[in-house]
Amino acid sequence: MWRHNIKKCQTLYAALHGRVDRDDHHGHLEYDAVAFETGVPRPGKVKVTVVAQYTRKTTDGHYDAGRGQKIGVITAYCHNQPGNTCPAWANL
Repeated sequence: MWRHNIKKCQTLYAALHGRVDRDDHHGHLEYDAVAFETGVPRPGKVKVTVVAQYTRKTTDGHYDAGRGQKIGVITAYCHNQPGNTCPAWANL
């Protein structure tokens, strides 16, 4: 795992626990959350977006789960950071 990848389930849960912020009605759901750094003199704060893709076929059509089945993929990233990577403190 890379130092700046989201590794904490707590970060994903914070976003997924709330209501859907954006829904294209084709299985692409986006959730927003804010992660806070605690226990330091100048705490950090970063906006996190979690994207959940839940459909029968992938967008490129390469994979098809079959009739009545679903494929699920979760992707998460931080905003206002170089390369949209999360700060290291968000993953400790």
